[in-house]
Amino acid sequence: MPNFLYRQNKSMPNDARHDDWRYPAMGVSYTPIKMEWFYYLEGERTKLNWFLLEIALEYYGRIRDCTELAQYREQYDEKQIAQFCAYFARRLKKNLLNCIKGRRKTVVIDQEHINDFYPHLDNWTSNLLTSAARDAVGHMLSACEHCPQQCLTDYQSTSLSFDTHRDWSRPR
Repeated sequence: MPNFLYRQNKSMPNDARHDDWRYPAMGVSYTPIKMEWFYYLEGERTKLNWFLLEIALEYYGRIRDCTELAQYREQYDEKQIAQFCAYFARRLKKNLLNCIKGRRKTVVIDQEHINDFYPHLDNWTSNLLTSAARDAVGHMLSACEHCPQQCLTDYQSTSLSFDTHRDWSRPR
């Protein structure tokens, strides 16, 4: 597996870290992130797309739990935040593939994807979202090392998780 590193803005606060956040895909809580946002055709139900869904879930949870992002959560409803998290995760796909295939040595997490989605967002909030994204991706990459699914090493294979966890994105 390639070495994953992160490019970080020097002014980024480290307060967006929430290591005790619980994972919604395991039935702990409802999330508005939809599985269908990560595949359009049956052939796109791959392990890599499942991994991107997990990154979006982790990112959503970190945004939801970060007290410093309370004002951001007041400006955007939960569906808009979920759509942003899915957008952000899907934008990482090419970057992750380049690392898996050995074309790059690092996964770059910076403000570009955030600023593309929210062009008028203030710098402080953008830094907080970048920090939360870095932590979410880092957490998922470290969890991937111990996961039997092998989403990154067997990234083109069909993921049965899309069928197994079909109901968790619906409100209970």
